[in-house]
Amino acid sequence: MDTGLPIGTKIYKVSELNFEIKNEIESIFSNIWIEGEISNFAYPNKKHMYFSLVDEYSMIKVAMFENNCKNVPFDIENGLHVYINGYVSVYDKRSEYQIIAYNIIPVKKGSLLLAFEQLKKKLQDMGLFDESIKKPIPVLPSKIGVIASKSGAVIRDIIKILNKRYGNYHLILRNTSVQGNDAVKEICSAIDDFEEYNVDVIIIARGGGSFEDLAAFNNEELAMKIYKCKIPIISGVGHQTDFTICDFVADKRAATPTHAAELVILNKNDEILKINKNKEKILSLISQKINLYKRELKSLKERKIFKHPQSLLNSLWQIYDDINENLKNDYINLIKLNENKFNFLKSKINLKNFKEGINKNRIILNNNFLFLKNNYNSCFNVKKNKLKIILEKISSYNPASILKRGFSIVKNKKTGEVIKSINEVNINDQLLILLIDGFIESMVMDKSSEILNNK
Repeated sequence: MDTGLPIGTKIYKVSELNFEIKNEIESIFSNIWIEGEISNFAYPNKKHMYFSLVDEYSMIKVAMFENNCKNVPFDIENGLHVYINGYVSVYDKRSEYQIIAYNIIPVKKGSLLLAFEQLKKKLQDMGLFDESIKKPIPVLPSKIGVIASKSGAVIRDIIKILNKRYGNYHLILRNTSVQGNDAVKEICSAIDDFEEYNVDVIIIARGGGSFEDLAAFNNEELAMKIYKCKIPIISGVGHQTDFTICDFVADKRAATPTHAAELVILNKNDEILKINKNKEKILSLISQKINLYKRELKSLKERKIFKHPQSLLNSLWQIYDDINENLKNDYINLIKLNENKFNFLKSKINLKNFKEGINKNRIILNNNFLFLKNNYNSCFNVKKNKLKIILEKISSYNPASILKRGFSIVKNKKTGEVIKSINEVNINDQLLILLIDGFIESMVMDKSSEILNNK
């Protein structure tokens, strides 16, 4: 068969070419170390690990098989910054080259995970995760707002669950991006729209993905928007093992979007079943009570008092008559007793002696009153005279009284001190002479003790 190719041209099958490329690459890169962050980590059946190693520019896939996985002493997780030792190989079926890892050594936490943990701690310290501020989810919301991608399976799953649980619901979908640079802005805008429209509850939903895919839900701007929202929000982002900042700030965290649909509204069939069970319990209790009251009524009807009520009345009349007779006899006996006591006391009292005693005591009382009155007046006069003497002494010591008698008080003008001796002044000192009606300012021209001795 003529192929039109030059004679001797080698034609490879796809598998042959892949095999040769694989041998070539594995011989060149047989034992290398590579650094990066772990992403898209998968560990099916706890045997072989599959993940991507990324940096800010590129990504390469990594496989680590069971015999080497057993030697890793720590848990592998997305965002972990590591060194990996292994060789480069080719996966024939997809013609993809990958790293077959022998060993993994952690360097430090990846930038995305570190940013996540830092933001989580910051918001937790601010109190955004506190259970006390979480708003309750309404049992039967009249309007349910869902923020999700209209093209994804998430919204279809949510509608499917809601149809099963409670058919007559009102759902409003706000289509947004759930990944990429514009996702945060669109989700925040959707929350504002639902607040304006006044829905009863909001679901933020997204399917599973890598740590990088869920980056929009680990954003501080979105966290603050959820915190400030007046409408309760359910976060149904990722799979059960995925946790985002959105989950922690939301009023309720759902493990998955379908779980969020289960949380947002009650199951009508379950509630009907509960109502029927409660109805049966109530009817049973009512029946038991009716039967109990019937038995009690029957027992009461059999009592003697209801069959022959006159017998009880006759017995009561007999008791009344006995009590009445006893009271009557007691009253008569009490009157007789008091009458005897009165006559006895009356015979003992001498009216003449009683009046004389009163007059005698009246005279004694008048004499005591006069005695006390005389003693009071005498004592008052003595105290009055003592007080008068004390007041006269106080008046004599009063400087104003001295001034009234023609004396004066001399003070040093400069110091204000009272001059008591000529030794306390000097020639040319200025003095103030205080009189009863004012003062005179003077100057010392001379001083001598002879004037004081001149009688």
